[in-house]
Amino acid sequence: MKTLTAIACAMSLVSVGAFAQTCKFDSIERTQPIGQYFDNKDGTVTDIVNGLIWTKCSVGEVYDEAVNSCTGEATHLATWKEALNTAHDNKQQLGAADWRLPNIKELSTLVERACVAPSISLTAFPTTPSAVYWSNTPDAKNINPIAGVNGLVIDFSNGAEFVKDVNRHRHIRLVRPIN
Repeated sequence: MKTLTAIACAMSLVSVGAFAQTCKFDSIERTQPIGQYFDNKDGTVTDIVNGLIWTKCSVGEVYDEAVNSCTGEATHLATWKEALNTAHDNKQQLGAADWRLPNIKELSTLVERACVAPSISLTAFPTTPSAVYWSNTPDAKNINPIAGVNGLVIDFSNGAEFVKDVNRHRHIRLVRPIN
C-alpha cells in the first residue's frame, strides 16, 4: 500500500510539472515588450502599448487584494451567446460600466508567442489557464466549424486563433479602453 501511495504521489508531481508554462525568450523574440503591462494593484492591468485596461482575473475568479492575484476558478462558457451574455452581466465590475468582451484583435494582443501553456504573461495575468478564450468577434467566415462556436476564439495553450477540440473549456476576460 505504501508503494502504491508513493507511486501516486510521484505521478501527481510529474503531472503538475507537465502543465508549467514554458518560455523561450533566448530563441524567440518577445511579442510583448517588458513594461507593456502595468499592474494597477486593484484587479486590473493596463496595457500601455495598446491603450487598454484588462481584468487581471478571468470571469469567475475573484481578485484578492492581499496577494494581488486571483482566486477561484474561471467560469466555463460553452457557447458564444453565453460568453456575450456573461460579459454583459459582469460589465459593472470594478466600478466602471464600459467593461466588455474584447474583439479578436484586442484579445490577440495578450498572446506571448515565446511562451506556451499558457501563451500569456503570467506576471500580468498569473492565474490564466491554458484554455480557450472567447472574443466578441463573430465567426462570419466559419473559421471554427464546430457547433456552438459562433465567435472567434484564442487558445492560450499555444496562442492559436481557432480551435479544433470541442471539449475545451472556454473562458472570458474583460477589457475597456483607457479613458
